[in-house]
Amino acid sequence: MLHYSKIADTELAAQLCNHNHAAFTEIYKRHWKSMYIYARSILKDSDDASDVVHDIFTTLWNRGPYLQIDTGLKAYLLTATRHRALRIIHNSSRADAYAAELAQSFSEEAGSTDDNCNFRELCTILDDAVENLPSTMQAVYRKSKHEELSHRSIAEELGITEHSSRTLLNRALNSLRTKLTTLLSLAAVFWYF
Repeated sequence: MLHYSKIADTELAAQLCNHNHAAFTEIYKRHWKSMYIYARSILKDSDDASDVVHDIFTTLWNRGPYLQIDTGLKAYLLTATRHRALRIIHNSSRADAYAAELAQSFSEEAGSTDDNCNFRELCTILDDAVENLPSTMQAVYRKSKHEELSHRSIAEELGITEHSSRTLLNRALNSLRTKLTTLLSLAAVFWYF
């Protein structure tokens, strides 16, 4: 008989692709608590945190054969937890309260010299990433995020369609997100712990 408690996460994930219930149970035993704590730290609600963990494991079981987990299993599960929790906040009436709480926490910490240095460094890295975007995509991004222009205004200024403006902005954001994910993940880990 196989002792699943001694199997590495990568092997458990591979077993999950074959709908192995024992592997799924071991994944749950290993990771539910850290996922719950993480979801609760974001949502500030035990019931919602439990729902997030339940939904993720239900999805994991249902999509098991089709999942491709390129990162580590724990990283995958915690990322799924964060995304699901943020989606709940976005879709709920708590979004404004959460944004206000987040803004307050940033304003309380804004006086710290280290935080100011880190913020400036992060801005520099973001600016460098924006500089590496194609010129039209860069222009759309800057007009949207810096000048706060609508897609219609951007389209008129650049001589493109409104649809192109939306598409270019989405591509710019996806490109920046991809480039900055590793950096922001590391920053979040240091900030969280």
